[in-house]
Amino acid sequence: MVNVVSYYSSYLVAKEIADYARNRWIALHCEATSKDGRPIIVRYIREKPITIEKPGDVIDLIRRYHALKPRTFYASANIYADLSSKSKVLDYFNNVIARTPTWDIDSDLSQWMQTLEVAEAIIEALEKEEVYKSVYLVWSGNGVHVHIHEKAFSPELYSKLRPLDIGYAVVEYILRRIVSKIDEVNSKGLKTPIKVENLMDPQRVFTIPLSLYKKQDLVCIAFKPDDIDHFDISWINPDKPKHNPNWRKYELGEADELAIKAYKEVGPYII
Repeated sequence: MVNVVSYYSSYLVAKEIADYARNRWIALHCEATSKDGRPIIVRYIREKPITIEKPGDVIDLIRRYHALKPRTFYASANIYADLSSKSKVLDYFNNVIARTPTWDIDSDLSQWMQTLEVAEAIIEALEKEEVYKSVYLVWSGNGVHVHIHEKAFSPELYSKLRPLDIGYAVVEYILRRIVSKIDEVNSKGLKTPIKVENLMDPQRVFTIPLSLYKKQDLVCIAFKPDDIDHFDISWINPDKPKHNPNWRKYELGEADELAIKAYKEVGPYII
């Protein structure tokens, strides 16, 4: 069993988490449960949204909430200008300055190769739209998240379209183009049908790279599209994770044309 405190005490782990979490709203998933049996998720410290700015903040949060047995770090898809109050983080139109579009591929660990087939379909659809350098993946428990770096969209585009609308439209646009591939993979008689949903709602959070998974002793590692051909499920072993720090890499404005095209077809997110 993983020693959670020891794991997050690693400077490499804490630095990766802090670098990813900066300017995002953090959620801390705990092993302790509420009276109705649901896991406790902490999002505020005395009414102030949880944030992580430096590596030391990671272990400080683990220690602060040790009684609740914190285990997994989540970060918002939103990048915020101001994270100082509850009202600020709930202001999705005026305070969100960027957003990370994400395809959440829900599957079963035993069928990880088929899961990657679906991920490849998303990447191929993005490549057709000339978006590749800014794409990265995060293996999270039983499935994988495919992300586009939020800075693949230029400041000029964000000044014209709301980040929430960009994220929703881009994810939906690509999803519509891979439905047949998902059906094809699921026709192979899988243990669990693979699902890909557009989860780009305003409060959406996703697992932070190098966080431990919430249910199993697995680590959520980041990797790039070029890593898929030699990916192995052993990479998510928390004793020796194989993690690619190049999730940081992006090409400014690479996804602008895709966003404009997607927005014209799909339209804005409707609250």
